Amino acid sequence: MFHKIGNALAGLALALGVVAPAAQAQSDAPLTLLVGYSAGGSADLAARIIAPEISSRIGRTVIVENATGASGMIALQKLINGAADGNTLYYGGFDTVAVPMTNAKVGINWETDTIAVGRTTTTSMAVVVPAQSEYQDMAALLAAAKAATESISYGSPGIGSAQHLLGEIISQRAGVKLLHAPYRGGAQVTNDLLAGVLNSAVLTLSTALPLAKENKIRILAVSGTERAPQAPDVPTLAELPGMDGLTLPLWQGIFAKAGSQADFVAAVDKAISDALANPDVQKRYADVGFLASPLSSSALRDFVIQQGAVYKGVIESAKIVVE
Repeated sequence: MFHKIGNALAGLALALGVVAPAAQAQSDAPLTLLVGYSAGGSADLAARIIAPEISSRIGRTVIVENATGASGMIALQKLINGAADGNTLYYGGFDTVAVPMTNAKVGINWETDTIAVGRTTTTSMAVVVPAQSEYQDMAALLAAAKAATESISYGSPGIGSAQHLLGEIISQRAGVKLLHAPYRGGAQVTNDLLAGVLNSAVLTLSTALPLAKENKIRILAVSGTERAPQAPDVPTLAELPGMDGLTLPLWQGIFAKAGSQADFVAAVDKAISDALANPDVQKRYADVGFLASPLSSSALRDFVIQQGAVYKGVIESAKIVVE
């Protein structure tokens, strides 16, 4: 009798083991998508485009929650501190990987603390000068920097930002020293660039394009793997002499907490891929300066590892530290 009861319990446990993983993906509980930046910003806009698309494909309400602060780390920490129950995701990009590299106190390792679910978008950074600048192209800007070390400034939204790293990589590749001017956010960079306080700046493409259309700035180069469709005459950095292979796209993707069940990750991964194949979604992203650029869970992990190696190289060589 006891043997039969034991077999029955074992069978029940096995059955539960089969059913439980599927339950996480099929739950009808709301799914929270954490964004580490304020409402109305580029990350928030991008997250709010994909959220309803995921919702309609997995049959769950997806709520975007802005948990701002510490360069996205408040939101990421909230994901990591929560349960791996399939009810929370994190929308992140460059900062997810680079911030812990520049600030050891953060204590987060995306490779062990999260699961890469799927990439959503990429965009470029843009090296820009004021419209009235004498520098017509990157060659002229770098020649001036070589002639007068640390006299040609470039603004970024802060120490350790992607824009800062790109400026350092350009300096290293060109054998010059551009003077880094860190600000507290991109708005202040743009204001001082237009006022003539800065010689140049590294901006997100979504910020640079409207200013270029208004003839307030000139875009000298973009950091992506391809020329921006919105500015086809502007070269990529990789096209320029001495910059072979230099690509540093800004990217965004979705992450789950480590330990989340595979079926849940696969369901969201597929929802992202299917959504980004929709021309309407592609257009909505293009309208705010992004390129719909899906990568599967495993491909996103490989991509982020590769990008992380680039970030680590420049952070260590330039001794970039954020306290």
